[in-house]
Amino acid sequence: MTGMKKSDQHSQELSKTLAEVFRDANSLMVVSQIIKKHLTNKLDIRDIALNGLDLSKVRKIIDLGCGCGFFTHGLKGRVHKDAEITGIDRHPKCKQLYLKACDDVDIKGKFLGRGISVIEEIEDNSVDIIICSYALYFFPDYINHISRILKEDGFFVTITHSRPHMKEFTDYVKKILIKNSIDFHQRLPYEALIENFSNTNGKELLSSWFDEVKTTDYRGTLVFNQNEFDHFEKYFNFKHTFFIPGNDMEQEELTEIILEKVKMDLKKTGQLKITKDDTIFVCSGKKKNIH
Repeated sequence: MTGMKKSDQHSQELSKTLAEVFRDANSLMVVSQIIKKHLTNKLDIRDIALNGLDLSKVRKIIDLGCGCGFFTHGLKGRVHKDAEITGIDRHPKCKQLYLKACDDVDIKGKFLGRGISVIEEIEDNSVDIIICSYALYFFPDYINHISRILKEDGFFVTITHSRPHMKEFTDYVKKILIKNSIDFHQRLPYEALIENFSNTNGKELLSSWFDEVKTTDYRGTLVFNQNEFDHFEKYFNFKHTFFIPGNDMEQEELTEIILEKVKMDLKKTGQLKITKDDTIFVCSGKKKNIH
């Protein structure tokens, strides 16, 4: 990393640390179902992202940061019967669940568990559509390769978080960190991560490589009632490193403090509401002569 700025190096290290959360594929599936159950917006964000696109001739697909196949599931019935999809992720443990997702939607699939850098090996102008949900903030510096490997009439569809994100709970956690003399440099780890790619800078980053970038807002709120604390507890235990800085011991201690505070407050108020807004980008018309 010779010549890399300290801020860039810190950003890369943070991204790697937070990406480790998704190593546990089975827990990821459980948490995905918790989010689905408690999200007030019952419209499928994948449908909103893909509706209006004619994908009937799409044969070659790539799912970046594919995880267990959340976005791949949304392709069911939309693409050519002979379509093939490649899921790319940094966690090999996602392979079995991802390939099951491909089977579920009747698309021939394969899985590459070597991380985002494998797209450097993919041929120019060879992919019909690239999809990416809640992952591009881990590798925004690969947008140039995403554009490069797409066919001229191809699409890049990506879903990301909007800022400010989960504001009520973010403020809640910050107050507890301040009370416990934890220095978080004004930003929680996840806030620093999504600054890499969100609704505030996403269109600008994508427009450097695509002529047309359409955006759609997706508004939602996570609601946990008093008798649903166990659901919130599973969610927060899975994603606590996104909210709490520090070493493992500090994180474990603060996680218990935060969970106990939420449990007490739920008994008083009866309900916890957390705004969870996202943004969809649909890109087409890749810019020529810039690769």
